[in-house]
Amino acid sequence: MAGTITIGGLATGLDTNKIIDQLVALERAPLDLVTKQRDDATEHQKALETFGSKVFAVLTAANDLRTSDDVIARQATSSDPDVLTATAGGAAVPGSATITVIDLARGAIATSANGTASATSTIATGAGSLVFRVGSGDAQTIAVDATTTLAGLAAKINALDAGVTASVVNAGTTAAPDFRLRVATTDTGASQALTIVGDDTTLGVTVTQTAQNASFTVTGFTDPLSREHNAFDDVMPGVRIALTGKGGPVTVSVGTDVAGVTAKVQALVTAFNDLATFVNGASEVTQDTSSNDRTVTAGPLAFDGTVRSILSGLHGVVSAAAPGLDGSLTLLAQVGITTQRDGTLAFDTTKLATALTNDESAVGKLFGGGATAGGIADRLHDYLTVLTRSGGLIDVGAKSVSDQIASLETQLAEGQRHIDEFETNLRATFTNLEVLVNSLQSQGAFLLGALGIGGSSK
Repeated sequence: MAGTITIGGLATGLDTNKIIDQLVALERAPLDLVTKQRDDATEHQKALETFGSKVFAVLTAANDLRTSDDVIARQATSSDPDVLTATAGGAAVPGSATITVIDLARGAIATSANGTASATSTIATGAGSLVFRVGSGDAQTIAVDATTTLAGLAAKINALDAGVTASVVNAGTTAAPDFRLRVATTDTGASQALTIVGDDTTLGVTVTQTAQNASFTVTGFTDPLSREHNAFDDVMPGVRIALTGKGGPVTVSVGTDVAGVTAKVQALVTAFNDLATFVNGASEVTQDTSSNDRTVTAGPLAFDGTVRSILSGLHGVVSAAAPGLDGSLTLLAQVGITTQRDGTLAFDTTKLATALTNDESAVGKLFGGGATAGGIADRLHDYLTVLTRSGGLIDVGAKSVSDQIASLETQLAEGQRHIDEFETNLRATFTNLEVLVNSLQSQGAFLLGALGIGGSSK
């Protein structure tokens, strides 16, 4: 015991420390079993936490396939990205259109005809103003005087936050500087026309680039279409088109993004297999045949009936037909997903691609359901949501193990107090024994000496 000094066996000749240690070890044996139970329960708790996170990963992957629009990803392609690019959204409709870009949308720019030697040069001979207007907006007035510098004028314009950006540009060289004012609208389109209403500076500010709309032709329309911006999504349903240059004709095609659909389905298969593989490993029971005792080792989930029940339920959802669907597909096996002997899923991506080509609507309904019934992803969502919510089966199981650990910790604390008291009493008993034996030995030696027995003779 810490804080206790004992000298064993000086009187009795016994190795009392060894005897005490052996007796304490025997008394501790039941407590060691409780410690093993606590450690096993802790490993069980960790395994349940991992199990719960992997179940949630399956739920997340299933949620990405809950509607037909989620399942069937669209892909838009442009025959000439140097002229325009196209991006398909969930509402994109398969088909194509031919677009020729006549003009790109642009903003207006005004620059100064006269330059200065530096950005800090003054730009007015006296009191006055620079007045401009963007589109049909209010006139914007900047007061200037003989102390106003070129950089100061640009800063005042920017401070108005009037839909333009002003900057100072050296149109010359380092050796021969020629600093000019540049004012550009922040938006594009004809509505962003820039007008210099008044200029009392020495700069001679004029509009050098007029604002204009994008102009382009689209299959089916006789006259060109016009837009204020180079990116728009109202020409082809669900497709965002971004004009990048003049030219054409450019073909924009919209179709099924087979790779995108495959990636979503693969994510679900991967999450499911990760869960199944983990449960298989954590439930494994092995026997060591290299020794005579043939020790059996069980994984932390080997005897967890709740986990096995949940995994069995998941297998039931992914392997059974989805009832009530009005499409041609009702089984995941029809799109290449089958269950293997170890409980994981095999995924034939070629079979999914074929199903998408033959009847993409049926594929969407198989996972995301239709108007009358839910698909496989819907069923997985419903099943796993009940399990993972607060008070669900996983939560209840985790709490049960947590309560078990708390109870075992209490037993260990109480048991350790008993062991400490037991050891203290043993050491006190053996110490008293040593004192008694030492006293008897002293008395015996005294009596022998008094009787003249023992000692040396002359």
